[in-house]
Amino acid sequence: MSDAEVPPGGDQSSLRHLNTSRVLHLLYDGVPLTINALSRVTGLSRPTVRGIATALLEAGLLKPDGQDTVRTGGRPAQRYAFDRSAGRLAGLRFDVDGVWARVTDLAGESAVTAYAPLLAQDTPQRRIDAAVALVRQQLPTPETPLWAVGAGTPGIVDSAGTVRLSVAIPGWTGVELTRELGERLGCPAVTAKDTNLAALAEHRIGAAQGTPDILYVQMGSRLGVGVLVDGLPFTGRTGAAGEIGRHPELGWQDAPAKLFAASGSSRDSEEEAGALAFARAAHGDPEARAAVDAYARTLANGIGAMVLAVDPRLIVLGGGLAKSGAVVLDPIRSRLAEICYEAPPLALTALVDDVVSVGGVEAARDLVRAGMRVTVDRVLNS
Repeated sequence: MSDAEVPPGGDQSSLRHLNTSRVLHLLYDGVPLTINALSRVTGLSRPTVRGIATALLEAGLLKPDGQDTVRTGGRPAQRYAFDRSAGRLAGLRFDVDGVWARVTDLAGESAVTAYAPLLAQDTPQRRIDAAVALVRQQLPTPETPLWAVGAGTPGIVDSAGTVRLSVAIPGWTGVELTRELGERLGCPAVTAKDTNLAALAEHRIGAAQGTPDILYVQMGSRLGVGVLVDGLPFTGRTGAAGEIGRHPELGWQDAPAKLFAASGSSRDSEEEAGALAFARAAHGDPEARAAVDAYARTLANGIGAMVLAVDPRLIVLGGGLAKSGAVVLDPIRSRLAEICYEAPPLALTALVDDVVSVGGVEAARDLVRAGMRVTVDRVLNS
């Protein structure tokens, strides 16, 4: 659409906001551009683009970013960049023992993180209160605008961001998490299953960059699977896609506890016990070796069923027990070769930071992209 065209039923104000959102969207994910370049890419006239750039500069959403290096014989043209410091994004991870927050600039960078411990008996409201407080505490100033928040939680989450079923967190079933966070934080919000956000994070900046179809397998005190199809989390009809651990014959619910029992210590945390069991197996302890092999075989049976169903290009192993490396990777790979027609490659997570909150920030960035028109309306009318 050219800037001379007014959408049917629209007016000049609607057209101005539409054109402004097109320019801002282009710069949000792109490189700094001159007025001429913006005009060529968007098809808008130079005067229209110049007026939009001026308005966005005044609103604090754009900033000058040097001059064009291509000499045309005249004065070098000014480039303009999206100002990633104009607001903040937040990613959250909820679990039974706490909530993790990650607050970044609008490019998903310059992260600050925080954690609040919680008890299993804490109410849903207490959990949401803790999350909201963590996010607000990480903002540079109380006036800094929060543009979007993405949250991950164990359990089944529907498309509206309501927790349909949670076994890991008592009393969490039925919580309208997207609505609660959006209203409390005053910004767009999205909620997803934690392993789906982990898969998104691995795809965007982790071990699966450039790979659009993956399985993310969480190895910790709980086993879980996140599914990414065409670069986006796949939830299925009710949000239960990937919940392979529900199948009683696979033994996923009991597998972590059996592994931890092979550590030889009852005083360690579950993650420490798992690491100890893997270490003992790596040093030839026959009991630990048998426990690790049984764990890997149980895990591979579930992964194999998922591979046969969705045929991913890559499997990423994450969670606290992924640090064991080849000790668990090799037996899983061997078992998958027996199950699958052609087993996809296996990779260990490449993300050191909390992968779910990283995925939450990426989901928040997607909200910003999808709602750029709303963002422009809010900023220009404030």
